[in-house]
Amino acid sequence: MIEMETEFPKYFCMAPWVHMSIWQTGDAYPCCIYDWQTPIGNINQQGIYQTWNSQKMKQLRLEMLRNIPAQGCTKCFDYEKKGILSYRHKMNKDYKHHFDLVKSTDETGKVEKLNIAYFDVRFSNLCNMKCRSCGAHFSSKWGEDLYGSPKIIEIEYENLWEEIDLLLPNVEEIYFTGGESLFMPQHYKLLDKLIQKKLFPKLTYNSNASRLNLKNNHVADYWKYFTDIEFYISFDQIYDKAEFARHGQQWNIIYKNLMYIKNNLKHVKLRPNPTISVLNILDLANIVKFCFDEKISYKYQMNMNNLLITPEYLSCTILPKRLKQLAEERINFFIKELKSYDIEKNNLEKLKHSFLKVIEFMYSADNTHMIPIFKKEMQSLDKKRGENFVKTYPEMTELYD
Repeated sequence: MIEMETEFPKYFCMAPWVHMSIWQTGDAYPCCIYDWQTPIGNINQQGIYQTWNSQKMKQLRLEMLRNIPAQGCTKCFDYEKKGILSYRHKMNKDYKHHFDLVKSTDETGKVEKLNIAYFDVRFSNLCNMKCRSCGAHFSSKWGEDLYGSPKIIEIEYENLWEEIDLLLPNVEEIYFTGGESLFMPQHYKLLDKLIQKKLFPKLTYNSNASRLNLKNNHVADYWKYFTDIEFYISFDQIYDKAEFARHGQQWNIIYKNLMYIKNNLKHVKLRPNPTISVLNILDLANIVKFCFDEKISYKYQMNMNNLLITPEYLSCTILPKRLKQLAEERINFFIKELKSYDIEKNNLEKLKHSFLKVIEFMYSADNTHMIPIFKKEMQSLDKKRGENFVKTYPEMTELYD
């Protein structure tokens, strides 16, 4: 038995005791932002149960118990250095009630009880969009640019559903992402199982909102059984820029679906979740204003912590000084306008703080040396997709000079 204090040390995270993020390839991680190049195992070969106590997972637990910074956790540490809410913070806050399980860890790092309280199994990369900040790993549609046709990647573990059945009674929250989960038959199969078993955990989505049904399955018929649903809207822009940033997106359909959820599924909390990058930093204030004006943001809450790190050439840190200053001016101007909205005081302060942290992150590095790479990548996609970055973003023409 390993002893540790109940106050969480600097490098400790609850994730390896309550969670595994399982990707389309079968690769498993202690969480979704862990270094993708160093999985703790692969369920296609090991299954969920063996992966839970793989050698790498056990070693990770021991490092955290000894307050040693794990190499795969650098994203959280980088965020925290900048004063930005990290995934580690979220896990420790939301799952601290499982601390008794931490105390049960043996001297090898093994935890006998398989406790997937936070369920994140990404069944497939099936998706209808080719977002510029994404790639083939998470979008089958990206295969068109890379291979000439879509390429679907799916988990191949033959006993997947048998093991999931055993996990479900302990699940407190399910995170759906993809690809695009609302396109996947596995999404509806999992909800069917939960309803049949009379299990109703919290449902959290990261969705592009491009479709609310699959064949005869409509989300409204499923969501009526669940009382706690958070729907993070995965869009980075609005109007024509939205269709550029996420190729395949039809903005009028996204808007229509969001209005449907807002007006007909009132228990679903809509939470805009833009990936903040070169492609939207100058328009960030307008994007937030749109969400607030259209009332598609639950209690005026926005996830402003989703700052793009990779691919590096899309990070807002590559911008030259003039464009960074322009982005800062627009954001600061909107911060002053926030008082015109009926935002609860605590949320207002959080929102202001988040905006300021975005600005701080933008200035945290001078990566203008990446601009030639940005130009090369954008021009390559423009040619393949029949698009034009400069025409869509005329205010950023200097990135092509």
